Amino acid sequence: MSEEWISGSPAALPGSGGHPVEGVPEIRAGSGCHYEVFTEGQARVVVAGDFPPPTAAQIRRLFAAAGQGRWADLTRLPGSYWILAQHGNATFVCGDVSGFRSVFYAARGSHTFWSTSARQLADRHGAGPDLAMAAARLAAGPEHWPGHTIYQGISAVPGGCGLLLDGARREVVDVSGIEPVQTLAEGAGPFGEALRRSVHWRMDAAGRVAGADVSGGLDSSSLAILAAERGEVRAVTYSDPHTSREDLHFAHRVAEHIGVPLEVGDGDTAQLPFGWSPSQSATDQPAAASLTTAQHLLYLRPAAGLPLHFTGNGGDVVLDSCSAAWIGMVQQGDRRAARREVTGWARARNRAPRDLWMAVTRAAGTGHATALTDAAAALEEGRIEAKRPGVWSWCHIGTSGTWLTSEGRARVAELLRHAAQDSDAPSRADLAEQQMSLRLVGADARDTVPLTGSWGVRPVHPYLDNDVVRAAFAIRPAQRHGVTTFKPLLAVSLPRLPSWLTSRCSKGSFTRQFVAGMRHHEENLAHLIRMSPLVSEGLLDPEPALTALAGVSGAHAGALYDLQRLVMTSHWLASHGHVTNSRLEKAC
Repeated sequence: MSEEWISGSPAALPGSGGHPVEGVPEIRAGSGCHYEVFTEGQARVVVAGDFPPPTAAQIRRLFAAAGQGRWADLTRLPGSYWILAQHGNATFVCGDVSGFRSVFYAARGSHTFWSTSARQLADRHGAGPDLAMAAARLAAGPEHWPGHTIYQGISAVPGGCGLLLDGARREVVDVSGIEPVQTLAEGAGPFGEALRRSVHWRMDAAGRVAGADVSGGLDSSSLAILAAERGEVRAVTYSDPHTSREDLHFAHRVAEHIGVPLEVGDGDTAQLPFGWSPSQSATDQPAAASLTTAQHLLYLRPAAGLPLHFTGNGGDVVLDSCSAAWIGMVQQGDRRAARREVTGWARARNRAPRDLWMAVTRAAGTGHATALTDAAAALEEGRIEAKRPGVWSWCHIGTSGTWLTSEGRARVAELLRHAAQDSDAPSRADLAEQQMSLRLVGADARDTVPLTGSWGVRPVHPYLDNDVVRAAFAIRPAQRHGVTTFKPLLAVSLPRLPSWLTSRCSKGSFTRQFVAGMRHHEENLAHLIRMSPLVSEGLLDPEPALTALAGVSGAHAGALYDLQRLVMTSHWLASHGHVTNSRLEKAC
């Protein structure tokens, strides 16, 4: 399934003279989008996406929630789906907490057009790429503009929010329902049960046979083991001379544990990152998976054609917290415990505790809006410290910020100041970080969907289901943060998992593989950067970026991440210029 989306627009009613009437949307579904429509009186509820059939009691609760305007209650079904509810003149459309099921909209006068595909909406309204926003995302990351897309005039409903339309009124409503009040011991049981249910009902719906990524990491391995409890799993992974041998060892061990062969896609130079195919599908927005399509085509081949394919996307965010947990502890007055954890973590890794502690306390006294304003001033003045501070920060201008022209820096600074004015990020760093990180993972999974049709698989991401996310985030971030252990929530919530897996404290890296890909495709990547619209429009100076590209395996190794983002964005912009809207729509 390469396309999965629904859209709505004001519809022309008899007697309206052919003009759109707000609040009575026309609903369309893209090919491959499963949906069910429920009606009761004048109320209508549409559920679309990946979900088990709702029970009669669940349907009654949906109508009650829609009738009373309890919008968050519409998002309590299991699975991963969009919800559309109409009652009276009100229309409410919502995705999930992560943003994997996103909603986008375009305001045209007093009318609002929405879609779950940003590109479908942009094509319909002739909206081109927003190059200043593309440059800002490169320099500071996309997480600071959750209400924006990379298209001019196309807005995004952030993950965990829904869009309420009532006459000329348009409102973005928070439905996340995240309350981090539990200890690890209190929340582990509900989380484990939510994750187990999320995997098992999908296996039942798929006829108890599915594909699964088995990379050797904790996230994908745990899902494969849970799936094998319910049926047949076809385990696949990728390997080449540049990937982790340790990961492959654990992948074989997991496959042996569940009693299936491990299908390994053995890649070579043809599968290195950045080897794009001319026939590669264009994504709605820049997607990381677009860098490795040849790799996916190879290793997913044994799983192609199966009803669904399990991935571990979202596990890093859901199962663990990060150093933002220490900042949140300081903000809540628990400085002593925070300093103890920082010191233990630093000494275990031969780092200087004092420097890390200073970064933690500095972040604790900042806040999102202030950090964005400071970053804007630093950009304009050319004061860019590209080296990361060692712990999570509210806003970090990366190496790509030094590649911007003076015009580019001014444009990005302006966007940062607007983001500071619009910021609704939680004041606590640990809560802000988990929200931002979850939305980044959800967006990446969402933007990968157009590529999956050519891979022949239908990926599902149980870690991104609302009930799974909410169960994990009900546990305080400091409780989920592993200091001496890695992802402690997994072992406590699923004690039946083998201890040799849950006690693993290492994680493979793809750095060597991406460096090798950049070296192998250096000439093509250099040409892509030179021809980028970011360069032709005067926002980016290509020379320092090309210098970093040439030295990525040596003096400029720290620029690897920024280079990945630059070539990914440049390739997307080039593809966008040659792709027309070929989507077929059918009325619901």
